Amino acid sequence: MDQQTHTLSDGRRLGYQSLGDPGGRPIFWFHGTPGSRLILSPDDWVTRLPGVRVITADRPGYGLSDPKPDRTLADWARDVAELADHLGVDRFAVAGESGGGPHALACAHQLGRRVTLALLLSSPAPANFRGATRGMSLGNRLGLVLQRRAPWLIQWMTRSYAAGFQKNPDRFLDAIARQMSAPDRELLRDRRLRDALIRDFREAYRQGGEGHVVDGALAMSGRDWGFPLEEIAVPVFIWHGEADRLVSINMPRHLSHRIPDCRASFVPGAGHLLLEHPQVEREMSQILRGSISG
Repeated sequence: MDQQTHTLSDGRRLGYQSLGDPGGRPIFWFHGTPGSRLILSPDDWVTRLPGVRVITADRPGYGLSDPKPDRTLADWARDVAELADHLGVDRFAVAGESGGGPHALACAHQLGRRVTLALLLSSPAPANFRGATRGMSLGNRLGLVLQRRAPWLIQWMTRSYAAGFQKNPDRFLDAIARQMSAPDRELLRDRRLRDALIRDFREAYRQGGEGHVVDGALAMSGRDWGFPLEEIAVPVFIWHGEADRLVSINMPRHLSHRIPDCRASFVPGAGHLLLEHPQVEREMSQILRGSISG
């Protein structure tokens, strides 16, 4: 496992790790909100796929990555392009979980032929259409309203989340679980999964809550993301749990209607935590193997 930093052209450090087959086809895997490069480990099924190299990176303000004030989603695509150049990677796939989804789509739009395909798990969409929040938990719906009407308050709340996590990680996860669906709450009883999330969140909040503040404002502000979804020219695959209460199921439907080459799979009986769901593992593995053999 390779965990290090790369200095970008503007002098910022970008933390990353490389997992899987060092000579395999590369996929850049983007963490959720909050999250870090530690979203995946050598034990995850995706990092054990033959012929696949998985690169994870801390977005600005998370983990080992320096903050970038007033960053945009397009800025992240430029950071990824620089990291790819540093690693000697020309073409690559991108994947994003939850808040990583908009960042994966930004790369798919901004980087042209360099991106071969995009994979999204439980991704939000721009929350500016009718029904965008239908079915979401009260906490997340309130967060969207505050993001538009009282951003200072949601910033204060987000920083308090970081402090609360540092004080008692298990209590923090319990509070998140109360906002989630029954399938997610069941998964969060698994000590192994909880420990993996705690490890990821501890690194996410290494610098405090600023990374989370900016991430939330970018993905869930109720505004467009700064690029037309209709101009994304690479194949996009989406998986979304039908019981997800953190991100409305109407959001992947919206994405699938606007992105030209997009296939969405809705997973019965699943919530927000999808990576280890058998259907997702089976279908994503087939896609990644196909991209290798192709």
